[in-house]
Amino acid sequence: MYNIKWTFTCFYNIIYTVKKLFLLLICLVILPLFLSANDELTRSDTGFESEDAFPEDPKGPFRNEDRMFEIGLMNISINFSNDLFTITEIFQENLILNTNELEKGLNIRLGAIISPFYINFNYYDNWGIGFSAGLEAAGIIGISGNALSLSEAVNDKSDASGAVFAELRLGGFFNYQNFRIKLYPALYYPLAYVKPDISYTFKNTASGPIVDINYDLRIYTGFPLDNFPDSFSLTASPGFDFHFGVEYPLSSALGLSEKNKFLNFNVGLDFYNIPVVRSTMRNYIGTTGLIGGDEPIDIFNLNTGLDSYYTFNKFSYGTGEEKILRPFKTLTWIDWHPFGPILSFIPTLGFAVNNLYVRPVSLEADLQIRLDVLNKFISLLGIGYYDRLWKNSIDFAFNSRAFEFNIGVNFQSTDLIKSWTGGGFGLNMGIKLGW
Repeated sequence: MYNIKWTFTCFYNIIYTVKKLFLLLICLVILPLFLSANDELTRSDTGFESEDAFPEDPKGPFRNEDRMFEIGLMNISINFSNDLFTITEIFQENLILNTNELEKGLNIRLGAIISPFYINFNYYDNWGIGFSAGLEAAGIIGISGNALSLSEAVNDKSDASGAVFAELRLGGFFNYQNFRIKLYPALYYPLAYVKPDISYTFKNTASGPIVDINYDLRIYTGFPLDNFPDSFSLTASPGFDFHFGVEYPLSSALGLSEKNKFLNFNVGLDFYNIPVVRSTMRNYIGTTGLIGGDEPIDIFNLNTGLDSYYTFNKFSYGTGEEKILRPFKTLTWIDWHPFGPILSFIPTLGFAVNNLYVRPVSLEADLQIRLDVLNKFISLLGIGYYDRLWKNSIDFAFNSRAFEFNIGVNFQSTDLIKSWTGGGFGLNMGIKLGW
């Protein structure tokens, strides 16, 4: 006969293990929010570039001059998004779950960046040099719609990953003929990195359903955790990459802007995180598990016990080398300013490669409208798809030259409709001082 007490014990073990995994994932993707910012307002938010593209832009007697020396303090950005609930639905007294939405899967994104300070020197837009330090964190949950709706699928993968990086960057720009060349080398150190292998298989056969859910989870850290905090030592090797970019006043070179001021635009191409040396992580805490297997489950004959259909292993500490690259991105853009620096339209197109995802390659595209009033009040309105999110943003800068305050908000989601209805949000702000 079927042993009810034994069955209850099996299900308790399953629920307990799943609960531990869920709490672990929550810690991995939420705690980094308090460690680490997207520089979405201007390309100068990182401390390396000036706000005006080229020195020949008209200044005017009432326009603030660009700062020659600048210190940035506490430039911070945090963001959260999902494609299942909107913000208003989450705070309702009765939360209603539409099960049809589960067929699309569940996507949650968490991210944060903090740059405690940067220093920038810009010599009249002819050349510049700067230094910055910061932390960047990202958390990704992308559960397959097949797994959530128990649909038939074979070896269907899900995303559940995250990373935390510390960075030191020294770089600058210079003008060569009509080109502006940008080069920003960076030394980065991975503090945490996780990319589990999670697969789901479900199919019906004449002998019964075949269920195969397995995972291999390793959480790499830049220091051993087995005796932390009693003993602490850094065991990862840092990596090295760089940002390279080039800008060119194409309309001026073609003589278009001289004939018609309306045809006034610059073009640019940027490569972010070009890898030179990969970082290496050596310490991890990990576990593996399996539900089901290759054989059909005979639901009418469970006398052998449910424990033959699942295996959950305890977390254990280990060592092994894992090579880490930061996400790579390339973007090409046009800065069209038909009425001078007061108004710009900036379309961008490119792609990104992020190994935290099962499918690493993604499209990047957006359109920004920038309003610059005498370099005293600057606003930026943007809509686009980047970092695998639909983002609708508005940013403001209030600049007295000696002091500048930036603040911006955005609404975002992996779902286009929910990016407008509150599926996620982001906030970024920062302070600049100088003259």
